[in-house]
Amino acid sequence: MKYLLIALLSVFTFPTLAEGVAEWELSFGLGVEQYRETYIDSASLRGDERIVVTEKTFDTRPSAWLTMNWNLWGIGTNTKTDSDGNDISDTKFGFFAGVKLIDGNSSAFSSFALGPQVSFLTQSKKTISVGLGWVTHGTRTYANGINPGVPLPEQYDDIVYEEGTENSYMLMMSVGF
Repeated sequence: MKYLLIALLSVFTFPTLAEGVAEWELSFGLGVEQYRETYIDSASLRGDERIVVTEKTFDTRPSAWLTMNWNLWGIGTNTKTDSDGNDISDTKFGFFAGVKLIDGNSSAFSSFALGPQVSFLTQSKKTISVGLGWVTHGTRTYANGINPGVPLPEQYDDIVYEEGTENSYMLMMSVGF
């Protein structure tokens, strides 16, 4: 219990030591999720032999996210400028947590992400964050015994999918609002 109290106190006092760091911020993010196993979006049966044909799959997938950014440590004012001439005044390090707003199938709130990030504060006070983290999202594979390019097994009347979840990684880019 003593160590938990020390850890909590250090987490809540550490952000006050970093000059120019905003603690919490909501952001709109664009993420790219990596799938460990190919996500099968659609498939069909062809011919009299009912050959299974995969029509659409994903190994990576872009999506829109609502993120909460928490910056723990900043390295202060920087004099560099971006290509538009805006000063990048603060570089901050912290974490993001996000929930997927919508993806290619129009499904909302179907994934969760968490990871470290680097944030940049422009002179117009917009925060731009880039993070690489863990994501949990839905998966969709063929049911046991169904394989692409071969006839559908006799025990199935149509293509059947197994849906589940997996843990993988993602790249998140977000802008504060």
